[in-house]
Amino acid sequence: MDPQEPKITGTAAADETAKTATAERVGARLEPDGSLLLTGLSLAPVPDRVEPAGVVFRGAPRAQPGPGMPYTITQRELVWADNLQELIERAKRRQWNASTDIPWAAGRNVAPDVEDAVAVILTWMLQQEYAAWYLPAKFVAQIHPAYTEVGLFLSTQIVDEARHIEAFLKRLYLNGVGLQEVAAGTESSIKGLLMQDDFARASFLLHVLGEGTFTDLFHLLIEIAPDEATRQIMVRSLEDEARHVAYGVGRLRTHLSAQRDVAAVGQQFVEALEARLSFTYEVSGLPPYVQEALAIVAGRGRSPVALGRGVQRVRQFIDELNANRKQRLLQSGFPEPLAEHISQLHIRSSGGLM
Repeated sequence: MDPQEPKITGTAAADETAKTATAERVGARLEPDGSLLLTGLSLAPVPDRVEPAGVVFRGAPRAQPGPGMPYTITQRELVWADNLQELIERAKRRQWNASTDIPWAAGRNVAPDVEDAVAVILTWMLQQEYAAWYLPAKFVAQIHPAYTEVGLFLSTQIVDEARHIEAFLKRLYLNGVGLQEVAAGTESSIKGLLMQDDFARASFLLHVLGEGTFTDLFHLLIEIAPDEATRQIMVRSLEDEARHVAYGVGRLRTHLSAQRDVAAVGQQFVEALEARLSFTYEVSGLPPYVQEALAIVAGRGRSPVALGRGVQRVRQFIDELNANRKQRLLQSGFPEPLAEHISQLHIRSSGGLM
């Protein structure tokens, strides 16, 4: 060292290091309105694969390896969707309150036959919503924290589905009708879904097939709802459901794009559907009692003329939902023959809907 050069004390050196570190820090980018999104943070890249260890977000420095954890979801391709950030923010902005945001007084004075039919439909839909509520909750703790954004989104879905259940129950009992008889075949089909232990297959069955078709059902019920309370429940639920489907399609697209043999992956999903068939019986197409209830609501009654009008609309709806299901599979990256095969299997295994 040059004897003329001033000596840097330990304190001074530490100060210099701190200044350098501060200069290298990149602060979060705020939105024009002052809000802070995850996209505004300098986060570590999403890893392709991680070890099932540790309990911290990706990129945290470590002095030693983290403890082993029972994570089963440790690969990006199995859970990630490029639209996750947008969906998380949209879910937070569009929450609604089933107690105050539905015009409950507008659900009164529905014709008895139509009200009974609404109760049949909502009882059946309620069961599907339990599946959509339970299944994401089952997997959240199995997702490695490196993919925290996925857990954040699935947590919004859990809240959404709980709210749907609350809203459906309130509408069922609004006019004193309440729950209707439960079909054993419906519960068997739902059991086949809930017993899935593989997240990729479960998401495919739930987000793409089940909830994908529920978006079509919500559209139909918005069209034929006999009262404004029911219509508003369906309008708001549809928006929630569309987010879940968007995640499922985005996740599946990520999964398929990482595969050399898309047909082989598709066969895994075919096997998942076939396994679900073992839990399903007395289900062929849209359950007949639900078809009849939809026809009564669509036609506004049980008279021959009204019922005939309603049956015609329900037949059109079944064609629409089958076409839309196949289209979602194609958008996800499946070749046409495989998309058609999966669509037909889903009709057999789940009554045409969830």
